[in-house]
Amino acid sequence: MSNHRATNGRLTRAAALLALAFTGLSGVALADGTSNASASYNFQTLDVPGSSQTIYWGINDFGELAGQYEINGGTAHAMAFRQGRFQLLDTAVLGTYFSAAGGPNDVGTTFGGYADATGIQHGFVIQGNRLSTVDFPGHLNSNVDGVNDFGAILGVYWDADGVYHGILRIGRNWDTSFDVSGARDTYPLGINDTGESVGYWDTAAGAVHGFYRDAKGRISTLDVPNSAGTVALGINDVGQVAGYYFDAAGGIHSFVESNGKFQTFDMPGAAATFATAINNLGVIAGDYLDATGHRHGMVATPKPSVHGH
Repeated sequence: MSNHRATNGRLTRAAALLALAFTGLSGVALADGTSNASASYNFQTLDVPGSSQTIYWGINDFGELAGQYEINGGTAHAMAFRQGRFQLLDTAVLGTYFSAAGGPNDVGTTFGGYADATGIQHGFVIQGNRLSTVDFPGHLNSNVDGVNDFGAILGVYWDADGVYHGILRIGRNWDTSFDVSGARDTYPLGINDTGESVGYWDTAAGAVHGFYRDAKGRISTLDVPNSAGTVALGINDVGQVAGYYFDAAGGIHSFVESNGKFQTFDMPGAAATFATAINNLGVIAGDYLDATGHRHGMVATPKPSVHGH
């Protein structure tokens, strides 16, 4: 699970092209029925103790989390949060270079990506105590961005040209590559148990759009109305999509989409809010940027009065 806001990662190029400015968020509702739902959530900051950065890339229905952390601005390392405790996932296989994790899914599978000593990136899957490296044959770099409860692996690969391509692996040897028509980069980021997936695509001019891919492989664009760019990162089994978007002023807000309707939300007091995952209870994980530029892990739980809406 690459950090898409770092040199190892997902939106490095897109972020640079958009020249993002981390500005204060006003919580203004957008047009076309989009509303701000910040008051509908209870927000929790959850950081790895002593870390200078904590980011979550996944959350399951038991409230277990996975992501990455840094100490004193150093190298990002993979971690998980289970039963109220942090578990550092760096092993002899993942090494001491960059690593990040997503999941766990509801059967306990954790996944992600790590860099080796040469800078080449590999995907990984952890089931129980068994860690397996995942490389997509014929390609230089690989990353695993999702594993559903049935074992389908959603990933990305890129070669020396630095262009990202989506890939879906079902079983041991059935790999299906896919790209959004007209895209330069296609980067899938989340998959649910019905085989639906989401992610982002961009153009040579730097425009960034979310996408939705159904279980039959049909792809459509998914953008927050009136946004300057959209990134879809998580989709649950009832079809709710979580992600974040850029407003016209460069501000970064999060959103949840359901049946074509968008609700935006901001971590109170944050300079930017990034939703990265959503479970079947509508609980959202991610991170936020504070006024001093530090990133903190975030969990947003729907309040009982609006749960399920």
